[in-house]
Amino acid sequence: MKFIKQIKNAGRAIPALLVLIFVLAYPSSSTAQQFNGDNQWVAPHGVATLVGTVGEEYSQAYLVAALVPEWEFNLQLTHYYEDAAADSDSFDVANIYVKHRLSENEAGTTGYAFFLGTGVFPDHRELGERMQAFESWYAQGVGTYGFLDDKVLLDVVPGVVANMDQGVEGDTAWGFTYTTRLAVYGVIPSSAIVAEAFGTTGEAKSEPGYRIGIRWESPKWVIAGTFSERFDGKGGAGFELGILYFTDPHFCFGGCR
Repeated sequence: MKFIKQIKNAGRAIPALLVLIFVLAYPSSSTAQQFNGDNQWVAPHGVATLVGTVGEEYSQAYLVAALVPEWEFNLQLTHYYEDAAADSDSFDVANIYVKHRLSENEAGTTGYAFFLGTGVFPDHRELGERMQAFESWYAQGVGTYGFLDDKVLLDVVPGVVANMDQGVEGDTAWGFTYTTRLAVYGVIPSSAIVAEAFGTTGEAKSEPGYRIGIRWESPKWVIAGTFSERFDGKGGAGFELGILYFTDPHFCFGGCR
């Protein structure tokens, strides 16, 4: 644990400006996993995706099913650990959303999609906030663009969030969410180097942060290791390890072809 803390402190020493330049100068891809952003890709009809991540601040489990063509149905459960320094008990949060692909090129490297859901993504949650499913609603669009023979992929994910019954008067707090994610292929065999910047502005705000990591990919498995921190150095998910598995196409409404 002491070694992990030393590495974490070293990671926090990375100048935020250099990380931001890296995020904006190189582009990203693949399924979300522990990354905040996502791309336009939707699993083939009937395929389910199982995801688990373990980190310093929380652990997550995802169940994603492409029950109908061009649509994914997502259930995400996040367990936050007890934090004695912040005087916070452990707690659980659910995130339920659907994803629909609008268009895609033949290579699957450029296209558009959108999300609709309820709950809170950890990276768009303000420190200490405990928004639950059906208390927070959001919509996000996704644009994915390929460069340099698709060795560099850029994901742009703008969105809007509405947190219900906020403050003394129970008003709705609105926010604009943003994520820019980049993945670079060809540097490490069967892997992508990924970096992203994200945050939320408006009444329902969260401080901007970044995440960097390496993602190994195969037809059935994806394994990723990442480090995440806020640009002001005051919090962040820290180190995370995630694993993703794609099933065979067995889960279809009306039967799989």
